[in-house]
Amino acid sequence: MNKKSLIVLLLVFSLISLFGCKKNDKPKPPEPPEPPIIIDEDEVAWGLVKDEANLCFQFFMETTNFKDGSLGYGLARDRWPDNQYMASIASVGFMLASLPYGVENKLITRELAFERASKTMDTLLRLKNYSGFFYHWMDMRNGIELDGSEVSVIDTALMLAGAIVAGEYFGGEVKTKMQQIYDRIDWNFYVNKDRNMFYMGYKPNAGGFSGAWDHISEQMIMYVMGAGSSTHPIDASLYRTVKNIAMMNYRGRYKSKNYETETFIYVGNGSLFQHQFSHAFIDFRNIVDHQGTNWFKNATEATKANYYFCKDEAYKYIAYQDAWGISAGDHPFGYKAFGSPPAKNHSHNGTIMPYAALASINYTPEYTFEAVRHFDTLEKLKGNYGYVDAYNLGPVDPTFFPQLAERAPWYDNDVLGIDKGITLLMIANYESNLIWNLFMQNANVQRGLEILEFRPATE
Repeated sequence: MNKKSLIVLLLVFSLISLFGCKKNDKPKPPEPPEPPIIIDEDEVAWGLVKDEANLCFQFFMETTNFKDGSLGYGLARDRWPDNQYMASIASVGFMLASLPYGVENKLITRELAFERASKTMDTLLRLKNYSGFFYHWMDMRNGIELDGSEVSVIDTALMLAGAIVAGEYFGGEVKTKMQQIYDRIDWNFYVNKDRNMFYMGYKPNAGGFSGAWDHISEQMIMYVMGAGSSTHPIDASLYRTVKNIAMMNYRGRYKSKNYETETFIYVGNGSLFQHQFSHAFIDFRNIVDHQGTNWFKNATEATKANYYFCKDEAYKYIAYQDAWGISAGDHPFGYKAFGSPPAKNHSHNGTIMPYAALASINYTPEYTFEAVRHFDTLEKLKGNYGYVDAYNLGPVDPTFFPQLAERAPWYDNDVLGIDKGITLLMIANYESNLIWNLFMQNANVQRGLEILEFRPATE
């Protein structure tokens, strides 16, 4: 090959390489953008609610007396961290009902939960009682009643409801012992025969019986379990007496410029817990009573009234601007059962009880999610066992309530056992119907509902 040919050949290769490189070096098309991250706000809110339920369970497992050999084994705290040794018999019921939730969510082994349920039943079978009814408050170390405590029909009923849930879940000796506790209760002992209604309280050494359950409140389980008793039943007339009073004197609706509910049966002071405690156990969703009342729908309207009232009063109190939930609990000046209209004896002072909104999740989930998203922004509201019992951010205008303005913002120091309990149980029902299914499958409960003439709803 001569020199000229070699030059031509090299030139050809250079051109090929040049154009080839240009072709290969052509800029790549831009990568498609990452799809936007879509945040489901309800999913986030549900995560917060679920975390709260788990912390409620942790409260019961870490503060209840589970010391082997203790005379107070299984007695659950009334509140924490204050009143270190004060147990509540109602809190015991919520603790027992929480055990199935713990097992189902792998927060405790079934074996350990069974053991704790069984040993707690042993304590209940040993505790001092009057015709099966227990003292409201006692020393959690030994089960001895505290000074001033009454023998309580409602708190015994809440204990029994939780025991039924545990008995149905674990079966075996737990259910056998639960039935012994149930069968020992003489419901007629607590009945005012002249008025055909339950007394409110009983102090054996300080005046005997007092008061009366003379309107619909948190006591619905008393009629169901009392009527369903295998040994000492009451008849349907007690429920009908109180229901008739409610129909005549406690019906109304909340109505303002911006909001309105349907007519419903309200409770005396409008506290939301009274529309929650029995409802955590009895599944009222698809049944009605002899007059056609659906108590689930009734509670939903009561919850809406509470929510609407907070919205309407937000110009007075800062906490109502972003949250809601008026009920019984601590407040800057003590403890009180607050509530909303149309209840005749309602009162409030700007205090929010987070449990009231959380335990309403089955009635108005969208309002619960709205509230919990705000609760999560309040760092001082968060404690070892979830949200503290209450908070108050003060009045919008300090001159409107100077004493409150001086203390605001106020956050409770305590959590309460019954409030943690109702929160957990209602969330468990929202998630899987767990507590409802267990309680409603009990034969005595089924008998009680039948005697009271509850029937399937037709609409």
